[in-house]
Amino acid sequence: MTAANTALQDLDARLIKPTHSGPTHVAGRTAFRGEIRPTDDDSALLTAAIAAAVADGARLSFLAGQLEKFSQLPLLTAALGGALGADGKYFIYVADVQRGDRYQIAFGDALLYVLPYDDVSVYNELVDVFYLDKSKMKKFDTAAKIDALADGAAKYDARFPNLTYEEGLARV
Repeated sequence: MTAANTALQDLDARLIKPTHSGPTHVAGRTAFRGEIRPTDDDSALLTAAIAAAVADGARLSFLAGQLEKFSQLPLLTAALGGALGADGKYFIYVADVQRGDRYQIAFGDALLYVLPYDDVSVYNELVDVFYLDKSKMKKFDTAAKIDALADGAAKYDARFPNLTYEEGLARV
C-alpha cells in the first residue's frame, strides 16, 4: 500500500478491486476505495467501500460501504478487528434494512451508523448526508473526493437510536 504504517496496511489482504489505494491530499492520510472481503470467499463483500486512516494510526478514521445483508455485520466487524475504534466514523448501508430505518450499533468500542441501501451509490448518499457541494466534488480526483468524505464524516454528529445487533436483526 504505502510506506506509512496505517490500519489499511494491516487489512491489505482484504482490500480488493481498488480504484484508489494510497495517500490522499491530506498529509498523513491513506485511503482505499474498492471492495473489502471480510471472509475468504465472496459471501459477505463490503462493496462500494471507502476507507481512510492516518499514518501510524491503528484504526480507521472513516469507513463506508454496502452490505447485502444485516446478518453480515458481525463478519465484517470481526474481519476488521482492531481497525475499528471509538474515534472513527463508520457508515454501513445494508440492503435488507427497512427504508426509513437508521440506527447505530456498537461492535466493541466502535459505533456503526447502519442505514438502508436503496439502489443508489454509497458515494452519492454520503455526499448528500454530509451536505457536500456536488459541483465541487465532480471536479475532484478520487483522493480529494475521499478527503472530502472523510472530513465530512469527522464533522457528522447525528444521533440515531442505539440498538444491539440482536435488536437490529429482529427489525430486518
